[in-house]
Amino acid sequence: MITSRRSSAHGSLDRSRRRVRCAPMLFVAVLLAALVVVPLVGAVSPAAAVTRAEVVEPTETTEPTPQDSTTPTPSLAPLESDTPSPSPAPAAPTIDSPAPGSFVGGSVSVGGSRDPGQKIQLLSPNGGDPLCLIEPDGSSTWQCGVRLPSGPDVTLRAVVEGDSGLAATISVRVLQPPTVTGGPTGTSSSNGLVRGTGYPGATVTAVLASGQSCTFTVDGSGAWACLMQGLVSGPEQITASQQTGFSAPDSSPASDPVTLQFDVDAPAPPTVVGPAGGSTVPSGAPYFGQGENGATVTVFAGAYSLCSSVVSGGTWSCTESGSGVADGSYDLRAVQQDAAGNVSAGIAPIRVSYGTAPVTPTPPAETVPAPTTAPQPTTAPTPAPTDSPTPTPAPAVPPGTPSATPLPVPSTPDDEAGELPPTLTVPGGWNDPTQFSTAVIPPWTVASFPWLQAGLLTLGALLLLVVPARLLAGTVSRARNGRPLFQTHRFAGRNRAREEFEVAPTVRVNRWVGVGAAIAAAAVFVLLSGPVAATPSYLRLLLAVALALAVVNAAAALVPQWWGARALHVDVALTILPRYLAVIAVTAVASRLLDLHPALLFGLLGSVVVRSGPVLAQRGQLAAMRAGTLLVLGLVALLVVGVLPEPGGFIGTLAAEFANTVVLVSIGSAVLVLIPLGSTSGRSILAWSPPIWAALTVPAWLALSTLLSPWLSLWQGEGPTVLIWLALAFAVLSVTAWAWQRFVLPALR
Repeated sequence: MITSRRSSAHGSLDRSRRRVRCAPMLFVAVLLAALVVVPLVGAVSPAAAVTRAEVVEPTETTEPTPQDSTTPTPSLAPLESDTPSPSPAPAAPTIDSPAPGSFVGGSVSVGGSRDPGQKIQLLSPNGGDPLCLIEPDGSSTWQCGVRLPSGPDVTLRAVVEGDSGLAATISVRVLQPPTVTGGPTGTSSSNGLVRGTGYPGATVTAVLASGQSCTFTVDGSGAWACLMQGLVSGPEQITASQQTGFSAPDSSPASDPVTLQFDVDAPAPPTVVGPAGGSTVPSGAPYFGQGENGATVTVFAGAYSLCSSVVSGGTWSCTESGSGVADGSYDLRAVQQDAAGNVSAGIAPIRVSYGTAPVTPTPPAETVPAPTTAPQPTTAPTPAPTDSPTPTPAPAVPPGTPSATPLPVPSTPDDEAGELPPTLTVPGGWNDPTQFSTAVIPPWTVASFPWLQAGLLTLGALLLLVVPARLLAGTVSRARNGRPLFQTHRFAGRNRAREEFEVAPTVRVNRWVGVGAAIAAAAVFVLLSGPVAATPSYLRLLLAVALALAVVNAAAALVPQWWGARALHVDVALTILPRYLAVIAVTAVASRLLDLHPALLFGLLGSVVVRSGPVLAQRGQLAAMRAGTLLVLGLVALLVVGVLPEPGGFIGTLAAEFANTVVLVSIGSAVLVLIPLGSTSGRSILAWSPPIWAALTVPAWLALSTLLSPWLSLWQGEGPTVLIWLALAFAVLSVTAWAWQRFVLPALR
């Protein structure tokens, strides 16, 4: 028992001694932990640190080492010095919306985070005053609504007022809506032409509330204008949006709606009361008559533009401006343009003279003025001053004295107007543009060309037209055991000599006369594929179309002929096929009825044939060379259209119409001849080499779809819808007939 107590007492003494020796070590460990943790944890207040130190102090023993005695002193000093330390440095603001690189259109709310006491300035990307100032309100967020300028890389910068080093910067893509400024004259009246402003290079689409739309690419100055089709006169609301390469596939928001008063009816020609026909007009003489209120009347003498005046109260009056008219006799004409921009036809010409007596002998060489002076006895004394060339004021007295005296005189010009119908238009009509001046839009000139749309259009044409056409042709051929659908002897006679089908007719006609007549007839049909006006510019267009048809037919005939002679060593002849004129007429009239822009045109007048029994490969190669030549010619002409300047003047507009017609006729002809029907080039190529046929057919249809895609949004009316339904019906009919003959009939038999 005693031993155990001693041992237990001894054990207790040892444990107490261990505690005494461990106490200094524990104290040192606690102080070291405090030195490490307290500076790192900024949330610990100085009061808490002191309290923690006070809690640790009672654990100290009476045996501190010199290191222990000096260590607590520096540990407490920093804690006491931290008590008056300032708050953490302010943080820079952030921009959380919109996201960097995002697309923005219209007004946008810009916002982010900040310290509650910061005043934020949102700087303008263009410099100058800030877009907005956000005062401190105790909130850690900020926000303001702004409208940014358009651009692919618009910088947004938020800075703290008084400390520009605290800032946040992001970049976004911005495209604001375009504007609609009105009709052709900038007013709310329009003849179908709509104008506005937009981002340079953007594609603007203007849409009416009734559904019509038009598209135009903004020029370098920021202006755009496009023509609405199929309108009726009346008020319409219009909006516009735009798209650029950096915004695609997004478009800007629509602009605010603008109400335009559309007037698509041209005004009647004005009337000219004075001067009277057959008179001599002195310098500074007035011109006056009647017209449509609000319209602007312009008076011409030959090629001279004399003066203009706005019709008010049903009448107009103006005096000659500029350097005057050279001495001589001229046809006086007048036209008026209403507020919407519609131009009337010109009045019947009124023959007048300018200058003094020495120039009056020149009119007798012309027999036109003679009838005008005969029925007008009052004006007979007027040309009398031929013997006194010096007194110019003398002729000025009769027309200029009382303003009311000329009013009874218009009876004579009205009689002449009955003999000469008012078919004249504004002088200079030879240079006016037509629908062929800008019929083709090169894809590289469009900011965001609809290539996907062109590809889908090509795929649809192949699936709904080309493949079903081939299936239907094969079905009909098998049903007739290879016999042609139309037999020649039914129309030409069964018992005629065989030589009559192989020998040229005995009636000799000059070959070039026949070719010229065929080209002229084809040019007229092509001209009818679009609207035609009674202006001189359409005579120029007829010339451009005839030249284009001559070039296309020469290329389609001479290149295969050269290939046959050099590569195939066969005798190739050229032949005119009258049935091709029917194809030209059908495609042109169909384009006009369906209102296709641009028109689908066919322009071939003949073909190439091998005189000495061609084999399948020879026919296929000649047909492939012919179709390939048409396709290459059309693509080259498309490049030419892209580099030509804006049509201007007679020669420039003629060149543009020629190049556009070559593109449409070449590609349209290549597409149609490649359809594998009957004895077409496409059938010969497919029988010879299906891969070559596919290599020609797909690019040809893609080229045609490329020409049509930019204009699809302009197609109005029921024409495009009817065309789609016809294509679907044709595809269903062809596939059904093929499936019936291929699968159902064998099962029934």
